[in-house]
Amino acid sequence: MDSPLRSIDERLLATIPPSALKTLLDASIALGSSLDLGETLERTVEGATELLRLDTGAVYTVDGEVLLLGATVPALPPDFPDELRRASIHDHPTIRRALATGTSVVVEDALKADFTPAERAVVDARDLRSVLYMPLMMRGEPIGVFIVGSSAGHRHHFAEADMDLARAFAALASAAVSNACLMRRARRAVDDLTRAYNSTIEGWSRVLDLRDHETDRHSLRVADLTVALAREMGIGEPAIGDLRRGALLHDIGKIGVPDAILNKPGALTPKERAVMETHPTLAREILSTIDFLEPALDIPYCHHEKWDGSGYPRGLKGQDIPLAARLFAIVDVYDALTSDRPYRAAWSRKAAIEFIRGQSGIHFDPTVVDVFLSVIGSRGSHI
Repeated sequence: MDSPLRSIDERLLATIPPSALKTLLDASIALGSSLDLGETLERTVEGATELLRLDTGAVYTVDGEVLLLGATVPALPPDFPDELRRASIHDHPTIRRALATGTSVVVEDALKADFTPAERAVVDARDLRSVLYMPLMMRGEPIGVFIVGSSAGHRHHFAEADMDLARAFAALASAAVSNACLMRRARRAVDDLTRAYNSTIEGWSRVLDLRDHETDRHSLRVADLTVALAREMGIGEPAIGDLRRGALLHDIGKIGVPDAILNKPGALTPKERAVMETHPTLAREILSTIDFLEPALDIPYCHHEKWDGSGYPRGLKGQDIPLAARLFAIVDVYDALTSDRPYRAAWSRKAAIEFIRGQSGIHFDPTVVDVFLSVIGSRGSHI
């Protein structure tokens, strides 16, 4: 990552005394090492107070007509007004002037300043005496402001050397804050898109359930239980998200199976069984064309494989079966056994658990069976 020091005008750098350049460089490296907005704001206010040898500072970002408090040095006192953590820019004309002009504003003696009540509340809460308001600008647009000052009744004269340092620091802080804001927006956009995808996938799962005459939210139920089992197995994010999407779409391949076979109340003929057993391969063909869903393929493609190698479509055995599919296979069978079907009534919970236990090492991974039985036991009847 390039150092934000590149954003400082060379003529401005020439005015910085050599003794301060090291501090400015250190601040540049610190600001350039993170794209997390909260961390960047903390480093901004810490760097500003250190660079200008002051003991109090704060940094706000600008969101339209709103000022959002990002970080302070020292930490906020317990009685700091909550309404000032998110304030209207119109209640802070000194900040508004700095942002509108793109230049710093200095208040040499806050006791004599003509502040608004909101401004006075901030100054009094921090016991500020001399204050510097320095705007953070990017491409001519205000993105924030850092405020530094002296406290405990000590006035501070901001010399021209101080102002040069503040301008240089503001230039690199602006670049760092802008980059962090862009990253936050990008992450939010990804999160929003992911939520939209997940909502769509849940909609698909409900359609699939209805086609399979599953009206009791089978896919959502098995997805939730599979996620609980995965977490108990120590699987973390983002694998959990892919696992849940795979569970919701576990039977998507059945859209290629004729209704006469899918909903047949009796036993399937060998030919019909062969058609039914194509649905994992069909699922792979459907989902592998969607980049977002490719990591979720393990369950739709492999959840009919068996630990002893007698499953389909590839006859995978043991740990050659992806872990997500080994987890889901148990959950899917358990849910199917404890649900009513056109060809049989639901089994009791006890009978289903005994069946799962009996298939350990045959149909199911023995380790996963043990964890599953623990999860089911901890949930009682709430499954």
